[in-house]
Amino acid sequence: MNKIVLGLVVAFISATGLAQKVEFTEYDLSNGLHVILHQENAAPVVTVGVMYQVGAKDEEPGRTGFAHFFEHLLFEGTENIERGEWFNIVAANGGSNNANTTQDRTYYYETFPSNKLELGLWMESERMLHPKIEQIGVDTQNEVVKEEKRQRIDNAPYGAIIYRTGIDKHLFKKHPYGQSVIGSMDDLNAAKLEEFRAFNDKYYNPNNATLVVAGDIDIKDTKKMIEDYFGPIENKAPRNNRTVIVENPITETRYATEYDANIQIPAKIFSYVTPKSTDRDAYVLDYISQVLTGGASSRMQKRMVEDEKIAFQVLAFNSANQDYGTYTMGALAKGDTELSTLAKVMDEEIKKLQTTLITEREYQKLQNQFEAQYINSNSRVQGIASSLATYNMLQGDTDRINKELEIYKSVTREDIKRAANQYLKPNQRLELDYLAGQAPTDTEDAKDEVEQMKEEMMATGTDKMSDKIFFDYDKATLTASSKKELDKMAQVMKQDPTLMLKAETYTDSRGSASYNLDLSQRRSAAVIGYLVAKGISKDRLEGIGRGEENPVVDCSAMDCTSEQYEQSRRTEFTITKK
Repeated sequence: MNKIVLGLVVAFISATGLAQKVEFTEYDLSNGLHVILHQENAAPVVTVGVMYQVGAKDEEPGRTGFAHFFEHLLFEGTENIERGEWFNIVAANGGSNNANTTQDRTYYYETFPSNKLELGLWMESERMLHPKIEQIGVDTQNEVVKEEKRQRIDNAPYGAIIYRTGIDKHLFKKHPYGQSVIGSMDDLNAAKLEEFRAFNDKYYNPNNATLVVAGDIDIKDTKKMIEDYFGPIENKAPRNNRTVIVENPITETRYATEYDANIQIPAKIFSYVTPKSTDRDAYVLDYISQVLTGGASSRMQKRMVEDEKIAFQVLAFNSANQDYGTYTMGALAKGDTELSTLAKVMDEEIKKLQTTLITEREYQKLQNQFEAQYINSNSRVQGIASSLATYNMLQGDTDRINKELEIYKSVTREDIKRAANQYLKPNQRLELDYLAGQAPTDTEDAKDEVEQMKEEMMATGTDKMSDKIFFDYDKATLTASSKKELDKMAQVMKQDPTLMLKAETYTDSRGSASYNLDLSQRRSAAVIGYLVAKGISKDRLEGIGRGEENPVVDCSAMDCTSEQYEQSRRTEFTITKK
């Protein structure tokens, strides 16, 4: 019933053409501040927002996190607003406020009853003109940011996926998009007060900002107030002129593993570098994301979660920034489903998009969904204000707010097929295994273990058995502890490309000879497959399934303990040089 009602609402919206044009006025003050005004007198509400052209990509190496830190720091107070009183003033006047930071910009805003417009303008001019950057404020907000990082990333299930700290660093090797928005706590701790003041002087100037006022206003009166409050503010530095940094394209699949102590269900993630926000194909990728995971009837949801029941949850989202975009898709494994199985099915769904046009019904549904989404985003002056500032600063065209829906409507089924072929190739992506538990930190210890392994082989001519790679009874799936050990081996093999590895896997004697041989061969294939997935070339690896040959304890001739059976489900490794 709910789906029917929603469908009727969307159809009604499309039919009645509620996507009205957003009217606005824009101009520059003599100090370079760009101003955008949108008058909408339907409700007595007004939003005042200031967007600064500074984000995480503008930070210096060794001082990451500054832009996000300032999102907090500039609420500390000003020469005329006492420390800790900002939020109290807003609340006492019936308003709300917030701020947010991305890779590309920082945005502050207040929403007030429209008779408090002047208060909003004064507060934002105070933030720009008279911020108090003092050690007590830095220390206070340092603790706030640390707690935010703990809550949102460190201690939040799948936080490194949601906030991309476990993804972007593998995608971007040159461009600063590879560093996280929240930055490094060590960098913030090491920074001196003078560095924070210098950062403010460099970026928080009129010539590096866009002021937007949207809602129940009078244009003439608002212009007068803006000139009074912002006109006298002088610039302390030139506008932020960014250097274009070109990221080398990914031409071979990148493999990575991230660990999360807050989860029990592992995930398989694909992520690609895609076009920037001004590129039309960024809109096409939004459509692809919706086809795959946008709602209960989406393709991956229906197949992987409902029909085949191999995933608890699926995800796909396109994020287009000023310089580059990223497209990420993935699934959380259900039961004993291997991550390789999830990868196989996701690849099959990508292949369908690459070879066959989506249906007319799917296409029409997409058009309705994005029209409803567009209308919703522009249904409140707070959303309109943010959109106007964003289109102006990051896309160089404020009127993009009125063009976006037509861009979505212009996307064809053929565009979707073309874009899937152009951007979603296996050799252009990151394949991420997102595993439960703690990341192995003893790489040097692992290297020592392998070196010792090699030395013993060369001295005795015998294989050195690893005592840490075991399989569960009757299964060929690698355990979490086994994956950690293989991660260490993969790291060592990457450091020394002359190393060769042979993995010989055994089973205990509780099955028939043919069954045990088949099981050990599948176990060996799992070991080799995992190392290949970590980027080790197949020509450096050899896997052999030995069955019940050469058991540590002959459990067919005696009763064995669980530990003795486990010793027979081992993998022995031979390490040699080319």
